[in-house]
Amino acid sequence: MSVSHVVKSLLKAQSMSLVLVTSGLLLTGCGAGSADTAVQTETTAPSNPDSGTGGDTGGTPDTGGDGGSQPEPHSLNLTSQPSGATIYEGQSQTFSLAVSHNYPITIRWFKNGSQISGANGTSYTVSNATTGSAGTYSCSVTDGELTVNCNSFALTVNRIARITTQPTNQAVSEGVNVQLSVVASGTGPLSYQWYFNGQSLSGASAATLSLNNIAVDKSGSYYVVVSNAGSSATSNTANVSVTPAIVTNGRAQISWSRPTTRADGSTLTAGEIAGYKLYYSQTSNGSLSPLVDLTSNEVSVVVDELAAGTHYFAMSTEDTNGLESALSARFSVTIQ
Repeated sequence: MSVSHVVKSLLKAQSMSLVLVTSGLLLTGCGAGSADTAVQTETTAPSNPDSGTGGDTGGTPDTGGDGGSQPEPHSLNLTSQPSGATIYEGQSQTFSLAVSHNYPITIRWFKNGSQISGANGTSYTVSNATTGSAGTYSCSVTDGELTVNCNSFALTVNRIARITTQPTNQAVSEGVNVQLSVVASGTGPLSYQWYFNGQSLSGASAATLSLNNIAVDKSGSYYVVVSNAGSSATSNTANVSVTPAIVTNGRAQISWSRPTTRADGSTLTAGEIAGYKLYYSQTSNGSLSPLVDLTSNEVSVVVDELAAGTHYFAMSTEDTNGLESALSARFSVTIQ
C-alpha cells in the first residue's frame, strides 16, 4: 500500500515524526523503533459545547455542592406536648414541649387565647400560682414556612386552707361545758386535728372541739391544724383556764386568767384591760344578770349567800375604750 493512501498526517517540530494511520495500522518512521513499538501521544480534545470542563461529563447538568444544590425541605414536628395540671396557690408548674426541626423556629405560648409576653422557649413556668393563674393554655411553633400548634391544656389552681375565725381564750370553773371553734376556707375536703399542750387529741377532728364537764386538769393551750390535699394552716393558741369551784357554807370562790387576745384574734395587753364583769343566773339557760364589777387587777372573787343548789355564772372583759367582750362560756357552782 503506497503513501498516497494516507488519510491523516500530523507533523511535529524539528525532530520530526510522521504518524500515518491507515486502516488501523500504526506506522513510524524517521529513526523511530520498529512497527511493533507502542507510542504515547498527547492530543487536545476538540472544543465541545456540550461537554463542560475539568471532571464534568458532557451533557450532564451541574448538581454539585458549589451553590447549585436545591434547598433542604422544611421539617417541623412536635415530638412531645405539655399536658394539664392541678396545683395549689403558691406552688409552681412548668409546661414543656419538644420540637424536631431543621430550620430556626419561633415559639409562642398563650393563655385563654391571648399571647403571654416574654414566653418564647420550649418551656413555660407558672410561678407562685394564684387562683388567677388558672385557665386554658396552648402554644404555637413556626419556622416561617410551617406552623404547628400544640393541643390546649388546662391549669387548675386550688385554694389553700386558711383559718378565717380563730379559737378564743376561755376562763371557766370546773364542771362546765367548753367549746373551741374555728372557721376555715379552702378547696375541700378540709380536715381538722385539735391539739392540747402540743399533743394531738384522739377523735378531735371537727371544726368545733367540745370539752364537756371540764376538769381542772384540762387547763392548758389548745390549737387546731386545718388541712386539705395540698396545704395546711395552724390556728392561734387558745388558753383554757379551769379553776375549781370552792364552796363552803353557801360561799363560792371563782377564779380566772387574764385574756391575752380579743375575739378577732388580735392581741390584748394587760394595759388595755379596764376590768371584768361577773354575771349570774339561777338556771342553765336563763338570762344572765350583772352581779359585780371587778378591776383589771382582780382575777378571783368570792360570792356569798348562795342557797343550796346549782348556780350559773359567766364573765366578760372590758377594755380601756369601754368595749365589752362577749360573755364567756357559762359555768356552774353547786351548793350542798
